[in-house]
Amino acid sequence: MSAFALNDFRHSLRKLGRAPGFTAATIFTLALGIGATTAIFSVVDGVMLRPLPYDQSARLVGLWHSAKGVGLDEVQQSDGTYLLYRKNGRAFEDIAIYQNSALTLADAARNIDPRRIPAAEITASMLPTLRVKPLAGRAISEADDMPNGPLVAMLSERLWRGQFGGDPALLGRTIQINGRSREVIGILPRSFAFPLAETDIWIPMQIDPAHVNEANFNYNAIARLKAGQTIASASADVERMLALLPDVYPGPMTAGVLKSAQFHAMARPMRDDVVGDIARVLWILLGTVAVVLLIACANVANLFLVRAESRQKELAVRTALGAGRWEVLRHFLSESLILALFGGALGVAMATIGVKILKTTDAAKIPRLNEIAVDGRVMLFALGVSALAAMLFSAIPILRYGAPNLSLVLKEGGRASTGGREKHRARNALVIAQMALALVLLCGSGLMLRSFAKLNAVKPGFDAEQVMTFRVSLPSATYKNGKEVARFFAQATDRFAQIAGVQSVATVRWLPLKEEGRSNSGTWIEEFPIPEGGVPPVLFNTNASEGYFRTMRIPLLEGRDFDRADRERPSGGILINHAMAEKFWKGKSPIGKRLHEGPVGPWSTIVGVVGDVRNNSLAEAPAPNIYFPALMLDTANFEPNMSFVIRTAGEPTAVMPAVREVMHSLDPSLALFQVQAMRDVVRASTARTSFTMLLLGIASTIALILGAIGVYGVISYMVSLRTREIGIRMALGAQRGEVSAMIARDGITLAAVGAIVGLVAAMLVTRSLRALLFDVSPTDPLTLGGVTLVLVVVAAIASWLPARRASRVDPLAALRAE
Repeated sequence: MSAFALNDFRHSLRKLGRAPGFTAATIFTLALGIGATTAIFSVVDGVMLRPLPYDQSARLVGLWHSAKGVGLDEVQQSDGTYLLYRKNGRAFEDIAIYQNSALTLADAARNIDPRRIPAAEITASMLPTLRVKPLAGRAISEADDMPNGPLVAMLSERLWRGQFGGDPALLGRTIQINGRSREVIGILPRSFAFPLAETDIWIPMQIDPAHVNEANFNYNAIARLKAGQTIASASADVERMLALLPDVYPGPMTAGVLKSAQFHAMARPMRDDVVGDIARVLWILLGTVAVVLLIACANVANLFLVRAESRQKELAVRTALGAGRWEVLRHFLSESLILALFGGALGVAMATIGVKILKTTDAAKIPRLNEIAVDGRVMLFALGVSALAAMLFSAIPILRYGAPNLSLVLKEGGRASTGGREKHRARNALVIAQMALALVLLCGSGLMLRSFAKLNAVKPGFDAEQVMTFRVSLPSATYKNGKEVARFFAQATDRFAQIAGVQSVATVRWLPLKEEGRSNSGTWIEEFPIPEGGVPPVLFNTNASEGYFRTMRIPLLEGRDFDRADRERPSGGILINHAMAEKFWKGKSPIGKRLHEGPVGPWSTIVGVVGDVRNNSLAEAPAPNIYFPALMLDTANFEPNMSFVIRTAGEPTAVMPAVREVMHSLDPSLALFQVQAMRDVVRASTARTSFTMLLLGIASTIALILGAIGVYGVISYMVSLRTREIGIRMALGAQRGEVSAMIARDGITLAAVGAIVGLVAAMLVTRSLRALLFDVSPTDPLTLGGVTLVLVVVAAIASWLPARRASRVDPLAALRAE
């Protein structure tokens, strides 16, 4: 840095120190804009911009299918397609499949009480595909992954250190997982967060090539592309192999079924699978905080204009004494850079705090959360934003006052000459821009608020109040058949029902509005036979016990509920929801009709119709549902992993100590997991909408405050310049109310013009929110009109304060001062 630049910076620091109010207001305003932008950028960077934490991660892809013919946009892999693609693929170095799970860790010898641990079943090809090596020990081998192979497990470094004290002797020893002894063969590093950040145990999938189920599409797949291969060539490769499936693995997936279901295979970047649908939300939020930054810069530019106007005489004198245009410009730039750097530093501190809070709450289920940080990349971004902000808010003062008119300024004395109408245009334009941008953000926030309100008003189809839920998984090592499983759940249900305060108890396989697995199966309906080569409708189904609908207060519309006899026979009675009855038997009763899952199987008879429940999300209309008895004794249909629902007379969480005692008395090796009040499940289903609404609301509130400050500042400065005029008007008989109205009118006019410009912009910009809205148009007139009214009212209040001060001007004092 040159000596001249250092002198300028020292001089600017002294000048700013003599104006603490201006300096503090500018730094804080910039910190708000830079801090918000930096915080959201750190999230965007960690989630979407950084490469995945694997070697040459750009070559990692996810493999998927679609079946548009049965209404499925995404279909996973079956063990058949995995084996087929891995053996015959030309575009891939290797392919792996996995399935998220949860396992019970319990080891009395090590004083480990039963704990439910997030886990994953993976093929031996997983770590080689990702090019990840264990921190200690070895990875799952092909021998481990064979049917009836050794029972082994890999642990996360977090679990190893936290539960086992990082004991190196654990390698090669066994621990109890799901009631079986598994040898710990490896420890994976803390940085490995796959498939989920919380996954702590990995076990081999052990697919049997001799008994392939090519139609059970329940596995996620990843692959590594060979050098030179592209997403397009990979998609073409799996599409080629898909056509071979009926010949390699004869079964239900015939060539006719593939054609009728419009079954297609595809590859896409693994990053897309990891990030999911949150990308749109994050880009919108980044654009939102960028607008806040622009408003902050406009506010500071207005402050700089006022400061520059008040110093015209000083600048003119410096120019007269030989200072060139560059020296004057350098003076402006040095002040703006100092303010921007201090504002940026404070903004980074705010962003760091904000990111830490976000990582502790994780309200929106943000993927790659552990990779979000305010690090060197983000700091460099913040520095760039600070420099850009300095250029933006200093540009107008530099252009306007960088070359003062010496004769005019020295003759008129500087300050008084600024009162002309044309000299207010720059400040007015900045205020109009602030108000317009604030209105755009207010419209977005208002639309999200209305959407959230409508979403909360949706009836989920059940009564979530005073219902407690938790999940229990019975290990196959202990509970070997359907009779043992059914006996346990029946005993637990009866015992829970005896707890004080419990009104009713039931079990269900899949709880509504939970993100856990879903079961969608081809369904053959007797009354609607499938033509040769056709495909059956793919419908959601679950298992529920008798009393489930009463406990959840799902209305029984027709027929009867389950009874104990339904679980005693494989072809017991089933219930369907109203949406299914309307889809297939519109206007007729479905009672007595028969259907079955899969191409073969016993017929089940519909014995009742229940109300619709929103299973996937509140925003999705109810789809056809089938309810099978939960505790069927047929060993082909028993389900050892169930959720309990308990309706209580009071606070639902109050019964959990007694529930845990009962569970321990029945089987001390079992762990309860996913323990939640049902009202919290419903609340969690709207988490992303509320997260987006909250951040948009904060941003729009900041924008509105900054806009109001801008109006207040401009009108206040205008009053200070028009003191003589106001004094004359009042001396000539103008009333205080007339003076107040005259001054306030200027501020309201600026807000009105800004509102018109903002409405036009909002009509275009809010269309990007369409995918995030529920039952609200992006151009909803009620929302746009309401926020416009709010903006004008806030501007009127901001204008009224200086207008009130103007009306109290003493005419004689004003004239004497001039």
